[in-house]
Amino acid sequence: MRLRLWMLRAILAVRPASLGALAKRLLGIRRTTIDTGHGRYWIDPASNLGYALLANGDYEPKMRAALRVYLKPGGVFVDLGANEGYFTVQAAALAGPAGRVFAVEPQTRLLPIIAENLRLNGCTGVTVVPEAVSDRIGRAALHLCPDVNSGGSGLARTTRYRVPTETVPTVTLADIFARFGIESADLTKIDIEGYEYEAVLGSPRIFEQGKVRALALELHPLQLAARGRSPDAIHAFLKSCGYRQSPDFGGAVWLAP
Repeated sequence: MRLRLWMLRAILAVRPASLGALAKRLLGIRRTTIDTGHGRYWIDPASNLGYALLANGDYEPKMRAALRVYLKPGGVFVDLGANEGYFTVQAAALAGPAGRVFAVEPQTRLLPIIAENLRLNGCTGVTVVPEAVSDRIGRAALHLCPDVNSGGSGLARTTRYRVPTETVPTVTLADIFARFGIESADLTKIDIEGYEYEAVLGSPRIFEQGKVRALALELHPLQLAARGRSPDAIHAFLKSCGYRQSPDFGGAVWLAP
């Protein structure tokens, strides 16, 4: 296992990442199912998520802790940037059969993986929304990072080299709330590679009305700056709506008034 982890770590360090993805295929590395203390997952060992789970048995522990604090039985969780459904699975377990969980993920290549992770864990009450969140309803090009880091994919290209794209539907956060009759969400996670600006400021009334009770916000300053956006504008807007940063979780969680 030590040699295997070393090999996986070396693949993840290859740049450009597309060469690492090629090396993975040449070595015949395939997805496998692993058990953790918080669910079973069909992982790609040579990916950021898969490697973290194999090496540490955990991934983004602060986000997992936020789920445990803010999501209770019968609660509502909206997961913008669900990726392979890692947090979606845990949210479904915490919210239970009376809860509602929405996995918002536009990458079509990840939809079968989300479905398998939901199946492996017997998840109920989960709605998969195969759309990208922006500030408008329409269609846009989604830039697909190599599958060693599928979580880096987004509406803005984050790599210096060209990557494949697919055209996906775009929606607003307000549209998702309206379409699925979400009166309020106990916890909403936003991790969408620089489009957090559009997700938040594109649906102002959601936050002005406090419909997101707790917001776990992953900011991407470099991607925002490349598009002339600023994290400060997001912070200022949330504060104007009465939100405050929790002293826990490194300030990444905002709480409604």
